[in-house]
Amino acid sequence: MNTDHVPARQRAANHVPAAYQAWREARWEEIAGPHGKGKVVANGRVSGRDTHVIPGVPGQWRISAAGTLTVSAAAADGVTVNGEAVRGTAEVPSGGTLEFPGGRVGFAGGADGFYGVVVMDHGALARSGLSGIDTYPYHPDWVFAGEYRAAPEGRRIEVDRLTTPRSTEAILAPVDLAVTIDGAGYVLSVLEDMPGQRLVVFTDETNGTGTPDIGRWLVLPLLEPGSTLTVDFNRATLSHHHLAPAVFTCPLSPPGNHLPLRVEAGERALVRKDVSR
Repeated sequence: MNTDHVPARQRAANHVPAAYQAWREARWEEIAGPHGKGKVVANGRVSGRDTHVIPGVPGQWRISAAGTLTVSAAAADGVTVNGEAVRGTAEVPSGGTLEFPGGRVGFAGGADGFYGVVVMDHGALARSGLSGIDTYPYHPDWVFAGEYRAAPEGRRIEVDRLTTPRSTEAILAPVDLAVTIDGAGYVLSVLEDMPGQRLVVFTDETNGTGTPDIGRWLVLPLLEPGSTLTVDFNRATLSHHHLAPAVFTCPLSPPGNHLPLRVEAGERALVRKDVSR
């Protein structure tokens, strides 16, 4: 078949790099592996000095005066920390294992007064029918050089979050990403929604047709302003919100993070099989 009339980015690349194939396998492991996000049934962030209740999770969670995570629960709540039943208040070490009624398990991570608690049900993935991720064909033309640009110290950007009802949050945005695509330059805000995670949430002209209308993600490395990095749109991912909307209340794209072109690269949709029968 003569493909001379087909734009280059609409043709699948003849060679798919091994590094990309390995990344795709790791991405599926991130969702469906032993600690996969497709098995998460509850999560919460605990910071400040207020007492937190995580929906669907027994116990009350707070940060101690020493900056460590604690949980308060009665014996009847069935909460264990590192194999020890909680009767009263117990410290939850970062990386510690948690168990809850119904065979649910969890873990906590964080430091310096900011912690996340994740609870998993290993049967959730099978019940959801999730079996894969539909992607655009890999193409090297969607790989670009980018640069981190410094942002004002402590900059935060008001971003909509996928809660019910919708809410807004001022999220830390420590740098901008500058990238040139087809001769046009774009500057995208980079969020740090969780400590240690750099994230570009972007929208483009495929949203609502080829990809979800809420946009997609590029997870980027922790580098200093002025650093150059590879921007590979073949690695654009769906947000965790698609796995469990009530659990993952992800941020939407910041103002200005729209690309006025069709980014026909990266993930398109989750694939599910019918588990109703």
